[in-house]
Amino acid sequence: MTLLHGKGPLFRRPAKGFASAGAKRQYAPDLQLEPVHLEIDLGVDLDGRTLEVTLRHTVRANTAGADTLRLHGVDLVGMQVVGESLRWSYDGEELEVVWPRRFGRGEERALELRYRVREPRSGLFFSGPCDDTPDAPRLAITDHETERARHWLCTVDQPAVRPTLQFAITAKEQDTILANGGLVSETSNGDGTKTAVWACKSHVPSYLTCFAVGELVRWDGGEVDGVEIAAFAPAKDHDEANLECSFRRTADMLEWLPERLGTPFPYEKYFQVAAPFIGGAMENISLTTWDDRFVLDEALESEERQLLDVINLHEMAHTWFGDLIICRDYAHAWLKESWATYMETCWLEHDLGVDAMQHDLWRSAEAYFGECDTRYVRPIVTREFDTSWDMYDYHLYPGGAWRLHMLRRMLGEQTFWAAVRQYVDHYAGELVETDDFRRTLESVSGRSLARFFDEWIHAPGFPVLKGRFRYEARTHTGVFELEQKQVDAKKGIGLFDLAIDLAWWIDGERREQRAHFGPDGRLVLHVEMASAPTRVRVDPHLAVLHRLELDLPDAMWRAQLAEDEAFGRMQAARALAKKGRREDLAAVAEAYRKERFWGVRAEFATALGKAANEASLEVLLGLAADDVGCDASRPALYRALGTYRDARVVEVLVSQLEAGRPPQATAAALDALGAQRAQAPHDVLLRHGERRERSEFGAMAAARAMAASRSAEGRRWLLAHAAPGTLPDRTRPAVVAALGTCLGDVEEHARPPIVEALEDRLRDPIGRVRDAAARALVGARSHGSAAALDAYRAQLPAQYQAQFDRRLEGMRRRAKGGSHDRLERAEKRVRELEGRLEKLEAKSAGSALNSSDKNGKIS
Repeated sequence: MTLLHGKGPLFRRPAKGFASAGAKRQYAPDLQLEPVHLEIDLGVDLDGRTLEVTLRHTVRANTAGADTLRLHGVDLVGMQVVGESLRWSYDGEELEVVWPRRFGRGEERALELRYRVREPRSGLFFSGPCDDTPDAPRLAITDHETERARHWLCTVDQPAVRPTLQFAITAKEQDTILANGGLVSETSNGDGTKTAVWACKSHVPSYLTCFAVGELVRWDGGEVDGVEIAAFAPAKDHDEANLECSFRRTADMLEWLPERLGTPFPYEKYFQVAAPFIGGAMENISLTTWDDRFVLDEALESEERQLLDVINLHEMAHTWFGDLIICRDYAHAWLKESWATYMETCWLEHDLGVDAMQHDLWRSAEAYFGECDTRYVRPIVTREFDTSWDMYDYHLYPGGAWRLHMLRRMLGEQTFWAAVRQYVDHYAGELVETDDFRRTLESVSGRSLARFFDEWIHAPGFPVLKGRFRYEARTHTGVFELEQKQVDAKKGIGLFDLAIDLAWWIDGERREQRAHFGPDGRLVLHVEMASAPTRVRVDPHLAVLHRLELDLPDAMWRAQLAEDEAFGRMQAARALAKKGRREDLAAVAEAYRKERFWGVRAEFATALGKAANEASLEVLLGLAADDVGCDASRPALYRALGTYRDARVVEVLVSQLEAGRPPQATAAALDALGAQRAQAPHDVLLRHGERRERSEFGAMAAARAMAASRSAEGRRWLLAHAAPGTLPDRTRPAVVAALGTCLGDVEEHARPPIVEALEDRLRDPIGRVRDAAARALVGARSHGSAAALDAYRAQLPAQYQAQFDRRLEGMRRRAKGGSHDRLERAEKRVRELEGRLEKLEAKSAGSALNSSDKNGKIS
């Protein structure tokens, strides 16, 4: 599954810590009896939103004497277990089956189950026209990660159980039917329905089991080495041209990855299907699913070509890391998600070059650091979590990917990739744990990596380095001084055994030397230098994940900005913008104008936005007015402008919008206008809120901007457009989230209608609207909504309930301390009254002065 920057599970854990005090250590299940083959017969009624299910499990005994099998299955209706003398019980969450005669080791037996499913709370999503959503496409599609298959599929819902599969799916004649594996047959039943049989001989865990049924448009992408490529999406919303625009690089990737990894693509096909319900994208075996938000058209392609490609590559990389090689349990999920994320970086290096690769590493580090700063630090591999879904965070994706990059730099190109190819070949079709990967690296490299894995994989944190460089002219010596500053006993973060490369340039010639930190976490290196270097770099090869605060003269930073690689240029731009001197900001602006890679240019704009002074604002205004950059970098420039409230910002952004901009740039400009508060041009925001476009990014941003502007007019518009039938369902979650922003800004007397609107949306037919409403009410501490939130919580799958429970508990604790909250509200009311009194007094004084007669008397 792809985790985008800024995107993640519904309710993230509060910043206090990763696992709750009551979290238990999680392990793979015992498999004395193991389902090894599964036949799934489905009758799909899209209009009735129901599923008639017959399952035939082939169960094998791994232990002599076993007689009991427990399967996960949530809210399955009319459960029947077929077979004489079998004892069974079903409690709505788990099915227990007991055989009267114990199994012999290796013995296999059949188990047949029959039941119905109607609009399950998760795992399987139905769509179709109804009164509230008359334009919705007819569709049913699965989305399981991590433990949501159980909401329609009665199985052992853990990755360690991996049966082979056969689907027999019956639906209407006009529907497209897709599933894992290869198509065996498709037969008309003579009654307006047809049955498609798909079979997958490979091992498929429940979270990678997938089917889709609906009125879909198809694009054929050819084949690579006999592997058929195709993409699908709802015909009501997309066409073949959109799919080709989106997925045309698939064949290139399907050629590159097997060559890079040394193992051929192992499945019958590579199909992709986009739908409105998938959070990001998901690597189901041979049938990857996407949220159709990512389906491109010409306008969006100018901004998101690279994004679409790296998600495509990420999901395809899971073919080897996660599908062919499966982690035994979710404690080791980095063996799939970190790998798929790092393969994005490797693809960018191959496809676009070093600048793209370094920019990707920069963004990965920033996302990981941000989570460490604002939420928690945790080991990459840990068994202590409340639910497996908690593991899917920025530690798992970019944090783990960076550690793979470190191993690549440590072992060297040839050795690292040779070890990776051996790992993939040896463990193909197997379950793995982290030690399997470590031992393979050690076997090929001859290195002992236990310490690296102990410090970087099984322990939390990363090095935070602070230092300086100085040149001593009298002795012709350059001095590097660095110190590790990350130690935090409460968080379990210690010193790292660390060596790092240091580079310097004299007369255009580069030199470097590796230096080690001492046991006290300090490094001091004296180097003989004939003259002062023009620039220096810490870790020029990007071999160590770290955060660096380096004290250098401005001239060195400016030289690095002009002459270094992408990572060094971004590093220098941040340092110079932080200094805030006019000449330094001018240097960053000049570098922006000359920059050749859009991503680096975007980081320059971000740095200028954080400078937060008049000179940096003038620089940004000039860049925007001159329309420097390209479609892909404009959003960052507009967001940087939005960090300043100024009439000139309004003027230049409105001018940019009037010139016409693609979707993401339009959205960024509208967000920036909303940040102008009272100066926000409400006519512009309202116009974009009403404008209908394929992506709806502009309308969603307009909703956010109306809330950010804190205007009564904006609140009224949001209240009027939250309910079904007012806007496209893709837009309404943003409207509801914007109402939550309003709830945090308005006076007490204005809260009730917003709270009521949000509580109503907790019962909305669209899941993302419900989620946005719940997030808004909890975030705004709406204590009076506790009962409505409890009802919403009951409809969540278990993996989300644990996260939501912590949020509700926090809100309830604040409610119990209600006297404090009441005091805060009273103090706020007093401040409001004082402000009004001051205004009345000023008005009275002004009236008195204006009413004076010529003699100065007050009438």
